[in-house]
Amino acid sequence: MRERLDANSREVLVDARAEARAHDDATLEAEHLLLALARHSRSDAGTLLADVGLDHDRLRQALDAQSAATLASVGIPAALIDRQRSTFGPRGEPRWGASARRALERSLRVARRHRARTIRPTHLLLGVLGASEGTVPRTLATAGVDIDALVGSAETSLADPRG
Repeated sequence: MRERLDANSREVLVDARAEARAHDDATLEAEHLLLALARHSRSDAGTLLADVGLDHDRLRQALDAQSAATLASVGIPAALIDRQRSTFGPRGEPRWGASARRALERSLRVARRHRARTIRPTHLLLGVLGASEGTVPRTLATAGVDIDALVGSAETSLADPRG
């Protein structure tokens, strides 16, 4: 599948790995792909995210808030997790997690549906947004993002012959 990625999408994957590594995460997940897409603010996908108020920093804040809320719901203070991360340090190269693999599979299906020869960042965005459960939908809800409207905007962007 990686041979189908355009140069911008390959950059997104490299940046997603860097996002996972920067937070000492053992696996690269869909949220890392979303963070990387937001970092690429000049791409169509980055513009779509910015249009709904999600630049990289705001998305990181929403992810942190969602994570803290999830931990609090089971009685674990977020500060405890942060302290353990700093104690153990980096864990090496993150492996591909299930949510990221599924997002890539969905993005390939989106590209095929649009008869695209390559997978572009907007295809990746739609692949990430296609998750019905997990960290990404919870985080977007925390940030007040209308996922259906964002999906609609991304689909419209892909249908535009200039895009």
